[in-house]
Amino acid sequence: LVIVLRNLKDVLASLHFFNGEPKDGWLGNEHGPGSFARFIDPDSPNAYGSSLARLASAPTAMRLEKKKGPAFVHGTPNSWGDAHMRPEELEDLWHLFNLISRGDHLRAKTLRKVSKQSSTGTVSSQRVLMLLEIEVQSVDFDPEGGEMRVGGVTVSEHDGMSLGSHHTLELELQREFNLHKKCWDARHLEVLAQATGGAVARADVAAVLIEHGRCNVCLISGGLTVVRAKLEVHIPKKGAATVMQGAAKSTEKFYGQVLRAVLEHVDFAKVKAVLLAGPGFVKEQWWEWAKAEASKKRDHAEHKALLHSVPQWVLCHASSAYKHALKEVLGAPEVAARLSDTKAAAEVVALRRFFEMMADEPDRTTYGLKEVLRARDQGAIDKLLLADSLFRAQHVKRRQQYVELAEAVRDGGGAVHIFSSFHASGEQLAQLSGVAALLRFPMPLLSDDPGDSSSDDEEAREGVEALRVEGGSGGKRAEPAHILMPS
Repeated sequence: LVIVLRNLKDVLASLHFFNGEPKDGWLGNEHGPGSFARFIDPDSPNAYGSSLARLASAPTAMRLEKKKGPAFVHGTPNSWGDAHMRPEELEDLWHLFNLISRGDHLRAKTLRKVSKQSSTGTVSSQRVLMLLEIEVQSVDFDPEGGEMRVGGVTVSEHDGMSLGSHHTLELELQREFNLHKKCWDARHLEVLAQATGGAVARADVAAVLIEHGRCNVCLISGGLTVVRAKLEVHIPKKGAATVMQGAAKSTEKFYGQVLRAVLEHVDFAKVKAVLLAGPGFVKEQWWEWAKAEASKKRDHAEHKALLHSVPQWVLCHASSAYKHALKEVLGAPEVAARLSDTKAAAEVVALRRFFEMMADEPDRTTYGLKEVLRARDQGAIDKLLLADSLFRAQHVKRRQQYVELAEAVRDGGGAVHIFSSFHASGEQLAQLSGVAALLRFPMPLLSDDPGDSSSDDEEAREGVEALRVEGGSGGKRAEPAHILMPS
């Protein structure tokens, strides 16, 4: 819309001044820094590329339409504020899942069945579109279905509906809503800045987990791992000649289904890497078949894009084709090297470093809230690892304790990594109570305080209840048997 309505000369000048010097060094002529031919050419030879393509591929972020209150006007944490937002992408809903808490007020348009009784006693009901405000009691998020449901009690009056009645608001993409918080703490403001401040809502890693007769196609972004396609086909492994002939046809059909799923759900122009993983040699066989099939149909744009993406593919081993195998795939050093510039890389590298340090220098690692707080008090924390589910704790004081811990580590020059519970790395961290740290210097294990032995168990249960984590002991020496150590 901007390109169509603005003066073309201004647009060409903007390309020059905002995007810098073209790679070929062409800085314009006597008519200005641009030319109409270069502007409309879909394969423009300059550094800017096609202007229309640039506009279409521009990164999106959740729209923050309005904001008011001391939390935003004066930038004062732990004060009230209203934020009027509109989610644009799936990852925006994930940010909202981490932002909306019990006790907040949420206002959005919704359909509600309203019953009315006439003067004759006849009762009629109809679904009415209304602007409804609720006090939040529960938040549910389904990343694979792209749905978010917020339940609570109504605090605004409407005809045919009483105050305090229960209602569930469904937050959807492109639908505006208003969120009121009595207390926007530092973590809330950080999440809001991440959601509205840039290109956070785009998956930049894809994973194809494949084995004999089974495949999962996943998209991985900074906060989400979403399974986009699940394929299961029965393929006989042995039998008579006729059976094996049928198995060959089933394999060919299965390979075709996997290829169609990849072409449908993976945008090769956006992802920086595609991980092809699985046990045995099925991944290599499918990959050779897919390249040959794409070469036959290279006239089709989607098959041509697959051939151009060959350098982005990384083949690696996985124990299975299920989603949980991603934690071993992402933990492999050769994969981590290829993902160094992606959104999910920092957390994966930090967790792998924690496990390596736990094995080599256990006195420079600690986990469990009590032990981590002791390390903070001594200024020993170099990197703090926290599960995002800890910030969704219903207990306000306990949540504030995690916020203050993160702020103290940052103020002391340390790094803070927040792990998504929808990532394989976040699930691993949750098995260590959801809070761990790498230390600047060794700290011998301190003796437990009397009567405080169950405190960390309580923290873990309340902080990572969504993942059903058990335990969370303050001790730090024994390596958990169920943690998958990277090779």
